[in-house]
Amino acid sequence: MTRNLAFGTRLILAYSAIVAVAVVLVGTIAFATVHFALDTAFKTRLDTTVKAIRSIIDVRHGRLEDLHGEDLIQFHALLGQGLNAAVLRHDGSLMSTNLSSPPLAALAMAADAAAPSGSIRRIESGSTVYGTLAIAERGVRYGTIVAWESRSVYDNVERLTLFALGIAGFVAIVAAAGVGAILTRRMLRPVTEMSALMSDIEATSLGERLEWAGPDDELGRLCTTFDRLLDRLEAAFERERRFIADASHELRTPLSVMRAEVELAMMHERTPEAYRSALERLQRETQRLETLAQSLILTTRDDSQPLPAEPVAASDIAVRAADRMQPLATARNIVLRSQVVTDATITGNADMLERAVVALVDNALRFARRTVTVTVERIGTRVRIAVADDGPGFSEDALRDATSRFWRDDPARSGSGTGLGLAIARSIVERHDGTIALRNSAEGPGAVVELTL
Repeated sequence: MTRNLAFGTRLILAYSAIVAVAVVLVGTIAFATVHFALDTAFKTRLDTTVKAIRSIIDVRHGRLEDLHGEDLIQFHALLGQGLNAAVLRHDGSLMSTNLSSPPLAALAMAADAAAPSGSIRRIESGSTVYGTLAIAERGVRYGTIVAWESRSVYDNVERLTLFALGIAGFVAIVAAAGVGAILTRRMLRPVTEMSALMSDIEATSLGERLEWAGPDDELGRLCTTFDRLLDRLEAAFERERRFIADASHELRTPLSVMRAEVELAMMHERTPEAYRSALERLQRETQRLETLAQSLILTTRDDSQPLPAEPVAASDIAVRAADRMQPLATARNIVLRSQVVTDATITGNADMLERAVVALVDNALRFARRTVTVTVERIGTRVRIAVADDGPGFSEDALRDATSRFWRDDPARSGSGTGLGLAIARSIVERHDGTIALRNSAEGPGAVVELTL
């Protein structure tokens, strides 16, 4: 049931329940203390009175002496305010009392007193408590003192105390619930404001931030974390918008060419050679679309899917990649060399890593003048695969953005690629928890791309 309530309501109920338990516990302890104090005071008063009466009674010549003079005055002074007493001789006759006619129950209590022992015997009968003490010397009983008092006054005090504690506890619980509601609203106000702001933030307004200005507490850290999340979301949305725009631009050109070729072919009859030429152009554009689609798939593959990984030799990956690109290098009159070490082993997916190196070699062959070198070296616990060319090198913009999808430098530098080669390599390396770095050669003109795994 409580799960269906609002969080603030549950917080108020929890706070009120804790206060209620505390109030009940404190009230129980307070009532038990009052009850114990009243009961102790009542019994002490009864016992003290009985002992005080015994102290003024004398036994002479084997009998109790009647109270008179100062002793009688003191006897009456000890009683009153609901406390009564009577002194009976051993034969049951009444010697002294503060009442004109003591109740028969009190006389019966005195007659039924236990054997002389010098201790007070308390007997409860209804709301009245009787205290009896045998008057005895040397084992001989001469009489009995009986004092009694009604507990009604003490019981009324206990009832009033219980009632007062109940009222006070109820007021305390209600007040605690009210204060808890106010405190809860004040404590949850930042959360409410955050929720309102979060609900207003859409994909088109990710630039808004909570900008917490309060203390560095749990709410402050939550706001900071949410702002960082918005930063990442904004960057991700921006990358996706840029990707969609770039992909649309890249796809539009071959599709437009293909449509134009088809429309021209359908406008009037052509010779077989003209049709064949049109089909060849369509084939080239189709291949371009296929290459572009495969590249897009590589750069947008779901990173949450686990990669099949196993120990592989980085040298084997580099050599296979170079062998695959050798025909292209030969066609362009470029020398493709490999410089590898044999003890460089990494854990990863061999096919994907080879694809990353192929993408780097392909990119290098587009800009190289005479040579492209693939190097594998071991540095501590890491392995570095570098692809270097002797081309014009990277521009400042390229060093910063060349691994982004569809990024291209100015036409004099960018060549005719799709702008996805380095992006593919970056995606694959990051899925292997590695890094990619771009730099210009320090030994002369040329560019170097390094994969560290």
